[in-house]
Amino acid sequence: MSPYLITGLAAALLGIAIGAGGTHALDSNHYGAQLATERAAHAADIAKVNAEAAQQLADALSKQQAAEGRVATIEQQFNTEVANHAKDNLAYQSQLASGAERLRVRVTSCVPSTAGSQGTAAAGSADGGATYADLDPTVATGVVQVAADDQREIDKLKALQAYVAALQQQGFIAAPAAQ
Repeated sequence: MSPYLITGLAAALLGIAIGAGGTHALDSNHYGAQLATERAAHAADIAKVNAEAAQQLADALSKQQAAEGRVATIEQQFNTEVANHAKDNLAYQSQLASGAERLRVRVTSCVPSTAGSQGTAAAGSADGGATYADLDPTVATGVVQVAADDQREIDKLKALQAYVAALQQQGFIAAPAAQ
């Protein structure tokens, strides 16, 4: 074999080796670049998901704070109304007990409390108008107390309805389906 042939074959083999190595290096760079691109896209996707989750959390916290504020307002209104009604009720009961106020009721007939004071029952006034009687202060105070108890329950119901409406407006409770 000729030395030129051996040198040529050696050069050819060296060229093939260099070319293969270069191709491998280029392929590695290409795959590395593709991998880096995919990693960047994945990181962007994760950042987007995190941003959306953070926004949803902020929205939920904002809704919760708005609902808490509305509920606090309802509670304050309820407590104020209950206190005002209790104060008015006590004042009126005190006036009834002292005789400063009277509770009058319409009656269809009236029988005297003692047999000797009047012999007949009044069926109405002479002009056909209504007849009224004053309740005993103790009875009147009891009637007013019953009305006050009823008002307290009405206040509770109104506060509960306002509370539920506030939670429905904020989306914490579903509104009832229309029937």
